[in-house]
Amino acid sequence: MSIPKFQHYVPRFYLARFVDREGFLWVFDKAEKRTFKIKPENIAGENRFYDLPELDKYGAVHHLMEIQFSGIESEVQKITECWLRQVKEQGHIEIPDPNREIVSLFLTLQLIRTAEYRTVLLQFVRMLKQNGDLSASYDAESDAQGLHCALLWDDDTVKKIREKIRDCIWIFAFNSSGCPFYTSDHPALVKSSDHKGWILGPQVFDLGMYLVFPLTPEWIIYCKDREYWAKLSKFDQTVSPVQFTPDMVNHENSGQIGMCRRFVFSNSSDFRFAQEYCESEPYVVDPNRDRFQELPPR
Repeated sequence: MSIPKFQHYVPRFYLARFVDREGFLWVFDKAEKRTFKIKPENIAGENRFYDLPELDKYGAVHHLMEIQFSGIESEVQKITECWLRQVKEQGHIEIPDPNREIVSLFLTLQLIRTAEYRTVLLQFVRMLKQNGDLSASYDAESDAQGLHCALLWDDDTVKKIREKIRDCIWIFAFNSSGCPFYTSDHPALVKSSDHKGWILGPQVFDLGMYLVFPLTPEWIIYCKDREYWAKLSKFDQTVSPVQFTPDMVNHENSGQIGMCRRFVFSNSSDFRFAQEYCESEPYVVDPNRDRFQELPPR
């Protein structure tokens, strides 16, 4: 199996759902305030992002994690394509337990596999060092790749997040407003129960939280804490009756802008809202911002 040097932390199949008619992904670079277009295979990744050369001495290939991601992504691509056909034709989705398990794992990993989350990890380690919980001599920056991969391979952590997402109420929503959902280089987001703040992805155990993940420019999935949102149980695996307005869409888009590392993606070159949001919330474009602070939707 040929493994490309450029390794995606947002899958190509997923990005391809946000391209324009010519197959290009439109990109807003919030750091440089510029817009450009690109093919999905050439963005949302880095060279050797998951490689661990030390695996070679144990007889395992150093790109083992990339191989594992490819296997999961292949399954999720098929499953979600089936879902999108079902919602368009039937208004509800039949989700067998094995498929729910697979997609829950995918969403769990998408929360913590990105370059933005690697930055979160480094900030957390710095906090531990400042509190005296880690040796002052530990150089997290030089160990960032190994630290990140260790988290992704931590069965206990991944399993707990996966089970939480699996047991949520899964509601699909259709956007017919003409204003497309954005996605980004950190697309799986978590919102607080009061809808007022985007919070760190792994805080899926907060009471009332819900995960927000745009599937296409027209479709989005919400995974809502089953205990807090019990009254919504009847909508599990169905399409929400709520009709989106452009303001409601941009409420969701604000999360993609605020929580991403740098790049916001769309099938349209119109990023006026992204530009306005960055101007009104300059904090979101600060590379040294505190990732542990909630960001308000707009």
